[in-house]
Amino acid sequence: MADRRAGGPLTRRERIAALVAERGSVRVADLAAELGAAAVTVRRDVEALADAGRLTRRHGVVSVVRPVLPPVATVVAVSAFTGAYQGEILAGAREAVTAFGGRYVLEVARDLVATRAAVERAARSPEVSGILYAPQWGTPEEAAADSAAGFWPEGLPVVLLDRFAPRGSPLARREAVRSDHATGVHRALSHLRALGHRRVLAFCRDDSPTARTVRGCFPEALRSLGLPVLAEPVLSSDHVDAERRLRAPDPAEVVRRHGATAVFVHSDTDALSLVPRLTGAGLRVPEDVSVVAYDDVVASVGEVPLTAVAPPKREVGRAAVELVAWRSVNPSAPWRHLEIGPRLVDRGSCRPVGTG
Repeated sequence: MADRRAGGPLTRRERIAALVAERGSVRVADLAAELGAAAVTVRRDVEALADAGRLTRRHGVVSVVRPVLPPVATVVAVSAFTGAYQGEILAGAREAVTAFGGRYVLEVARDLVATRAAVERAARSPEVSGILYAPQWGTPEEAAADSAAGFWPEGLPVVLLDRFAPRGSPLARREAVRSDHATGVHRALSHLRALGHRRVLAFCRDDSPTARTVRGCFPEALRSLGLPVLAEPVLSSDHVDAERRLRAPDPAEVVRRHGATAVFVHSDTDALSLVPRLTGAGLRVPEDVSVVAYDDVVASVGEVPLTAVAPPKREVGRAAVELVAWRSVNPSAPWRHLEIGPRLVDRGSCRPVGTG
């Protein structure tokens, strides 16, 4: 019974297991400091968890238990893009393949014809253990066309990277892992609400599944936190065609019209270009308007470093490779769709209401 009391060994061990699962690897000394426990006690807990096969330990570092790919294994990543955000995901996948002793191959395929050719090449190779697919899917129609394509090989693991295929499509019956963007939006708004902000606007893109997810869940997240929906997310004027850019409203005018004290911007590239437009119109950041960006690729490099939601990009890539390994030894198991939660990086671009 003692093991089940709050603060007992079982509770502490579960916390250790959760921390290691979240971070991939942690030093035992850091675990002891974070948990406020003696190093010798944490070492005993780590040994017990390692003996149970729940983690591995080596030279004072505790790591998650990772599946092992076949001795000679190639994982092919088929990607429609190589931007910074996606590059981080692909880098995580490459690191995982290398750690598992496999070979990583990247194929850039910018349309469905090139994707099919890359997939068929991979399927013909006896050394390929799985395919990671990172599509662009600028529109829902593109997602439907890719997902319904009939060239995805049976018997070879295929894992979608940072995307879920449309429900009911053939590709939806394959593994997939993505960032939990709905939780990311909620985390950003919770941060603003804790600082006293009640009037928050969103400026968002609509050119990818991530953008559409972020735009779609923003009003719902506001309502769940008891905040008013001032307006539907405003179309970001960046990364759109000239005609739509001309129709995009001036952000400072929109902020003033709605009396907003904070804005949420996807992506952080758009946020960096939005801030000078606000300050140029006399709205100081963060004194007059707090800003939270989404993506955290370049949020730290602007004249005003931006607080940002950081999706777990490398973790998504690593988890995709683990799904390849898992599927290779569980060929008849139900498919798995995973979401990994993002974190919030506070860089001071948000202030409590009334402190400007």
